[in-house]
Amino acid sequence: MSVTADDVAIVQRFAKLRNIDYPLLSDKDRDVINAFGLFNDRFPEGSRYRGTAIPMVVVVNADGIVTRTYNGHGYTQDHEIATIVNNALEAVDGPKSQ
Repeated sequence: MSVTADDVAIVQRFAKLRNIDYPLLSDKDRDVINAFGLFNDRFPEGSRYRGTAIPMVVVVNADGIVTRTYNGHGYTQDHEIATIVNNALEAVDGPKSQ
């Protein structure tokens, strides 16, 4: 899932334009962004980009605890996401035998 502080209409247009088929969360009040420490303070006060979510993959366990984060732009290819998912599962279940 992707999270943004943009309103629903903007998120829907963006998803349609980019042919995105995974969930996008409109977090206008930044509750999720703040809860997971994704608040982007790299932009100055007054900038429309200040407070936008930092591009990140967050792995949360069944207890709601963040166990791993992957920061930055990227992680957009299927094999990258598959690696993240496999690493998260191995952390819970142990390595798969080959």
